Amino acid sequence: MKIKFLKGISLLLFLLLCSNIQAQEIKGTVSDSNGPLPGANVLVKSSTNGTTTDFDGNFILSGVPSDAVLQISYVGYASKEVPLNGKTTINIILIEDANSLEEVVVVGYGTKKKSLVTGAISSIKSADIQNNAATRVEQAMQGKVSGISVLTNSGSPGAASKIRIRGTGSNGNSDPIYIVDGMKTYSIDNIESGDIESIEVLKDAASSAIYGTEGANGVVIVTTKSGRNYENPVISYNTQFGVQSERTKMELMNESQYRTYLNEAGVQDIASNGINTNWLDEVFEDAWMEKHHLSFAGGNEKSTYLVSASYTNQDGIVGGSQANFKRYTARLNSKHQIKKWLEVGNNLTYSNTDRSVIDEDDEYRGILNNAILMDPLTPVVYDGVPSNVTNLVNAGQTILTNKNGQYYGLPAYVTGEIANPVAMLSIQNRNTKTDKILGTFFANIKPIEKLVITTRFGFDVNYATQNNWNPVYYVSSERQNSLATVQDDITKNTSWQWENFATYKDSYGKHNYTLLAGMSAEKYQSPNWYLFSGPMPKEGDNYAYHDFTQNDDLDQVGGTFIERKKTSLFGRFSYDFNDKYLLEGTLRYDKSSAFSPKNDAGLFPSISTGWVISKEDFWKNESKIGYLKLRASWGQVGSDQNLLGNEHLQFFVSEGIKIPDGDGGFLPGYEAGSIPNPDLTWETSEQLDLGLDLRAFDGKLKFSTDYFDKKTKDLIVSGNSLIPLSVGREYGNFNGGTVTNKGWEFELGYNDNVGDFRYSVNLNLSTLKNEVTELAVDSPIDGVSVRGFDGTTRFEEGEPIWYFRGYKTNGIDTATGEVIVVDVDGSGDITPNDITNIGDPHPDLLYGGQISLGYKNFDFNMNFQGTHGNDIYMMWNRTDRIYSNKPTFLFDNRWTAPGDNASYPKADVTSDELYRSDLMVGDGSYMRIKQIQFGYNFPKELTEKMRLDRLRFFVSLEDYFTFTKYKGLDPEAGSTNNLSQGIDRGVYPIPGKIIFGLSVNL
Repeated sequence: MKIKFLKGISLLLFLLLCSNIQAQEIKGTVSDSNGPLPGANVLVKSSTNGTTTDFDGNFILSGVPSDAVLQISYVGYASKEVPLNGKTTINIILIEDANSLEEVVVVGYGTKKKSLVTGAISSIKSADIQNNAATRVEQAMQGKVSGISVLTNSGSPGAASKIRIRGTGSNGNSDPIYIVDGMKTYSIDNIESGDIESIEVLKDAASSAIYGTEGANGVVIVTTKSGRNYENPVISYNTQFGVQSERTKMELMNESQYRTYLNEAGVQDIASNGINTNWLDEVFEDAWMEKHHLSFAGGNEKSTYLVSASYTNQDGIVGGSQANFKRYTARLNSKHQIKKWLEVGNNLTYSNTDRSVIDEDDEYRGILNNAILMDPLTPVVYDGVPSNVTNLVNAGQTILTNKNGQYYGLPAYVTGEIANPVAMLSIQNRNTKTDKILGTFFANIKPIEKLVITTRFGFDVNYATQNNWNPVYYVSSERQNSLATVQDDITKNTSWQWENFATYKDSYGKHNYTLLAGMSAEKYQSPNWYLFSGPMPKEGDNYAYHDFTQNDDLDQVGGTFIERKKTSLFGRFSYDFNDKYLLEGTLRYDKSSAFSPKNDAGLFPSISTGWVISKEDFWKNESKIGYLKLRASWGQVGSDQNLLGNEHLQFFVSEGIKIPDGDGGFLPGYEAGSIPNPDLTWETSEQLDLGLDLRAFDGKLKFSTDYFDKKTKDLIVSGNSLIPLSVGREYGNFNGGTVTNKGWEFELGYNDNVGDFRYSVNLNLSTLKNEVTELAVDSPIDGVSVRGFDGTTRFEEGEPIWYFRGYKTNGIDTATGEVIVVDVDGSGDITPNDITNIGDPHPDLLYGGQISLGYKNFDFNMNFQGTHGNDIYMMWNRTDRIYSNKPTFLFDNRWTAPGDNASYPKADVTSDELYRSDLMVGDGSYMRIKQIQFGYNFPKELTEKMRLDRLRFFVSLEDYFTFTKYKGLDPEAGSTNNLSQGIDRGVYPIPGKIIFGLSVNL
């Protein structure tokens, strides 16, 4: 009896102990070296008790024995088993698995395991950009992957950037196309970086050929975040705020240096007036910026959703609120499993932007250009009212005043249209408001096993209104406005795209294949209206409307209309044998209304192969190299981006055409416009790519390299040089040029963790050689003209595309201080025929890198990016305005006496042989530290008390340190003009930022 009682007590105690063990709740996070991993699987070994991590890598498991072992797995990472040993909170760090390489990348019309990719595709994950203060996604991509150059148009808030994939492939628009959740768009300025899951860059023709006529300049595929089957919905809030400041090293001559330089140049014996204005200091100011992003994500086995909203507000370091950028975005992504065979969903985003801009990228009237050129003897404002101002006011002129009623200083010496930049900032009234909706609705139908039929309808609607009103003012006879006027430019871009495609995936033994076939139809319309009127009844934003203006005779109305239609057929065949031998081919047929009926269709093929050597039997399992793949691809892709369409039709123009009516008056007339060209066709990019992918040391080391040879044929160029001027008409465009881009790309990464310390290093490097290899016309084609210098850039066979032209020099004559100009044509005289190639805007090297460190709850990130070998043409100097100011390097390094070994000639304010020579071409190489960030994740014990899942604080310096020899405002000298890259007219510099950020998850 006692024995039975003791057995009963023992059994009861055992059951109580087991019950106590099973009642434990385990919490933790799963992450890699870059941050949390959402969707990782966490399973109690030898049980069915498991879960997945939420949006921020967090998980909770109930009923877990204290001696249990957790199994953690995630696609593309080595699985890990972690014994609990009584712990209730545990953090796991996974490392990438070189042997499985199951990570999926997005390709055209589908996804693919990274291990089976045969093209050149680079990926950027959300963790790489989510804590970046950049207001535009393109800026956040800079330096992240090889082969990509992000050319900043301007450092002003909201300014666009040009992306060049493997060099400049066209003499016109070389932008890639963007595919956002399946919908094609030409801009991603409406996408909030916090909404992005991944970005794939398709760099070779084999990868982008599936997009046919629009993939010649590469393809950027953006996939936005979606909800998941979380245990609980996730609420995330991220905020950033900080201060921007100018970080330029450019210095201008002060009043003493200015007077000395002009006196030595023989202009005038200028005396000091006690004023010494540093105009760059006057126009630059510290500026506020902030970003906020709120998202809700959740779902169940049947439906998932993500709802988000964001707000961005950024003032300018030049202009302050008059160069402000605001953007509001809202997003709704959802997916629903209606039936086992039917899945439907949508990806929708709306954005509203409000951007105020100042005059820039202008050698005559740009604010920063005038700040460089304005003489330092002019005051910002007058303390009293000088006699010259009194005389002008009495003559009826309007002199600008500040908020205190003080008159702004008029130029003391400089002449022409150069004006007080602070005064001109006060009357900047140009603003653009844009509303954009971008979205897709889709359905995936699975009628039979292994077959998926997708139908997808996408639309992109963009309304933009630019309003600009000009007040009455007077600076000089060449810089004045006597009538207050208002101008509006209204653009409405709409496009829709309907795609239907089927994907069949099957295996037979070790043979695996995927078939894709589909069709696409799309339509694009872009009406534009131009409105001008005046005078305004009163100056101010509230009166800048055409209904209020008072003289109907001044009214002007104009507009244009562009329409394009395109239908396409496409297909792809992907095959692999045992994940070892890889083969893929694509074919796309496009028919576009942009071309004449005889040339409106084109066929674009590609083929690529791969060999995973590490899968071979001879490869030793104990090798440190766990994965090695060779790749090769070839393909042809088209581009119609440099064509408005209807070039085959004859149009007539009426503007400025008058016909005598016989009574001494005139009647409106018409004349034929450009000569039509029915033979015009799209540009075609043909590209060869050879690549290698390697993983070693258990996936800790990653290395990829590619060699590419890209040739873009049938460039669309101006045909005016084909016919004599006596024809009296323009020829229009024709296909007549070829440009090549060749180079190497390298990407290297290493990540590991030692105890609680984790680290990763990722580096990328690209080389590039750009050359125009064919031009069908007999003479080169001139690009932009700066300050009346025709052909400042030029498109010419045997040279880089849009290279710089000017006089080549061979030092400074030590006896006279004159520039020694090279007699290029050997005529014995220096003439305009000696103008030649003096600079190349294209870099020889592009590089970037990221360093990430972490210890327990602390993390550190540094990103850098740079170029080498590109030139910048400093074209802000004015030889026609002899009193304009200049940078100090012309003063400090000038020749002053016989025997001087100087870098620059004696003081000179008029010589084209100086200011249109290679002495004005600077080394544009630079390295910029894009971000230095320190972060801290608050411990779980504290966040749980605050009822938070996650709380992170960080501080960062962004674009704060730049290492360069360039003597201008910013080595990233940008321009909105594709023909003007590398021309510095007084560029708006990229500001440095001190940013504080906070991330909160509920």
